[in-house]
Amino acid sequence: MKNKHGFELAMSTLIVIILGVVVLIGLILAFNGSIKVFKSSTKPFYDTTQSSSIKQACSLACENTDKLTFCCRKYKIDELEIGCSDSRLDVDCPSMTCDGVC
Repeated sequence: MKNKHGFELAMSTLIVIILGVVVLIGLILAFNGSIKVFKSSTKPFYDTTQSSSIKQACSLACENTDKLTFCCRKYKIDELEIGCSDSRLDVDCPSMTCDGVC
């Protein structure tokens, strides 16, 4: 009879060490910048959703002739303050004049 307990112990230890190294590499990558890659891939979707909701709020302010919201309210997108009259939002409100409101 051969004694195989020594070999089985070495194989299980080797598998545990390999799994530990893989988990350690995964943690290092996660905390070292791979989160930035994930964030940059989801950021355009978030910005699109956020800007469309701001555009909708500005359109509603225009429809209701809410001058305070349309003219004075500033919304933040990526540390930029944008108002409803900003051309990037593409909200057309010819009936709204913002002279002397704010």
